[in-house]
Amino acid sequence: MNRIKSLDNIQLSKYIASQLNHFFPDEQLIDATELLNHINQAEERVYACLESIPKKYFTEAENTYFNHLQSDQYCMYLYMLANSIYKLEGINNISTKLYYLNKSLHSVDIYFTSNLPDIFLFVHPLSTILGRATFGNYFIAYQGCTVGCLNEGIFPTIGEHVIMYANASILGNCKIGNNVCIAAGVSVINREIPDNVIVLGTYPNYKFLENNKTIFERPPFVYG
Repeated sequence: MNRIKSLDNIQLSKYIASQLNHFFPDEQLIDATELLNHINQAEERVYACLESIPKKYFTEAENTYFNHLQSDQYCMYLYMLANSIYKLEGINNISTKLYYLNKSLHSVDIYFTSNLPDIFLFVHPLSTILGRATFGNYFIAYQGCTVGCLNEGIFPTIGEHVIMYANASILGNCKIGNNVCIAAGVSVINREIPDNVIVLGTYPNYKFLENNKTIFERPPFVYG
């Protein structure tokens, strides 16, 4: 499978620099050349992610397609770019502005210090907040999802193949198993969740159903 993209890396660096300077026209304007090396690194991350996700709109003629105008992809990419810069250079002007740009464009709050896994997926993630946690691969978040701590400063640990449907939350001292589906509107708070379950109900009265499907047998991978 080949990799194709809507803009080459030079075009993309100019595009992002233009957005940053438009939204944040301060005395520290961003030069596109400052972004280029980081964009090369972020490209590897986004393709590695997209190639692992059999999602409609991420492929074109059996090629992996990164499109800066596909907003879910671009939201994921801006996080990866900010996080890559942070890992190399620490907190700086560019990573901070990229975080803020993502917040402005997509209404998400995903700080660049958050360590999302190598393979994850956002599905129209408006109003989603992903804070500090340990995330397993194949993490999927829909709109209005929240992950983070409570007042104790203890953060969740989330296994692999976990889907959070709309307005779901994972908060505090949680340990979420593998192949877990958090149903829409469910808030998991200071709770251990076993493998292979669908979580329903309201805190603290949860109901567990057997999850006998993989994530690829559930929306967003089925029904378009």
